[in-house]
Amino acid sequence: MPIFKLEGDKIIELTQTTFSNEKIDEAHDLQKFIINSIETVEKNLFVISSEFGDWEDSRRRVDILCLDKDANLVVVELKRTEDGGHMELQSIRYAAMVASLTFDKAVRAYQQYLKKNGIDNIDAQEEIMSFLEWDEVNEEEFANDVRIILVSADFSKEITTSVLWLIERDIDIKCIRIKPQKDGDNLYFDIQQIIPLPEATDYTVKLREKAAEQRQARRESSRDYTKYNLTIGDINETNLNKRQTMHLAMSQAVRLGISPERLMELTGSKRWIWVDKFCNSKEEFESSEIHNVRSYDSSRWFNADNELIQFEGKTYAFSNQHGKGTYDLVTNTFQKFPELKGEITKNES
Repeated sequence: MPIFKLEGDKIIELTQTTFSNEKIDEAHDLQKFIINSIETVEKNLFVISSEFGDWEDSRRRVDILCLDKDANLVVVELKRTEDGGHMELQSIRYAAMVASLTFDKAVRAYQQYLKKNGIDNIDAQEEIMSFLEWDEVNEEEFANDVRIILVSADFSKEITTSVLWLIERDIDIKCIRIKPQKDGDNLYFDIQQIIPLPEATDYTVKLREKAAEQRQARRESSRDYTKYNLTIGDINETNLNKRQTMHLAMSQAVRLGISPERLMELTGSKRWIWVDKFCNSKEEFESSEIHNVRSYDSSRWFNADNELIQFEGKTYAFSNQHGKGTYDLVTNTFQKFPELKGEITKNES
């Protein structure tokens, strides 16, 4: 959209130009302009790093990494091209990479950013906590979500279609268009949020919620509600759902002397987490150092007080994410360990 100026008794359009014509480079100039004026992209953002790449593949770097007031991470991806390239795919990859960032790592990233810019009189942790209005570090409230902001001179139809699809599926992503325009030697930027349109935010949220409800309804209609009968040694239970079946099979196998490490040969190691001591409660388990998981999501594990599994000085929690593979996995477990005297059948009643 062109910008006009009033000159005498006429409204005159400013001259359209491009970043390339103005010799503005996205990796240096545009990035610097945005960092120094981050409020033009979104208010209440705090820049903690530029060219952030704290992972093994250091070639991949987030243009600008920010925090918002809710302690969410915000990935800002820049492009000066007229169509945005493949920035939506790139930004999703980056969002996934930073999702496990802890508060301590964010502080270190900001400290390095300050050092790179020759600033040594600021305490990084105090500065971040002041922005978040925290009196003390609250790791549980930090980085519960990752938001994405795409900034480009324009966006192709492929990108806008992809972004709208992601929004519908509850991904917090927006497109900011930034177009340079000239008035003689003066350079101006027309900066607008084009997706989602600010005035349509409430409507977009309602559409997203409706779509989520419809997807959930479709999943419910196709969900497998098979119940099982299970026998292990002296235990005989009937009419169990998949989760009950799976936990009973694993916990009783350990009780009868099969180590979690041997069970991992069938289940895979990623379905187990543990701490190096006996824990009698979920609270004690979660307050200890948990092994074999990068980002602990309490809802994905059998971790209630009566669900934790103890073996040889360690406490284990088993995954509750199995679905239709329950019958086959339990059957294979009984076949591999006949000493369990186990049997699983589908409850046909």
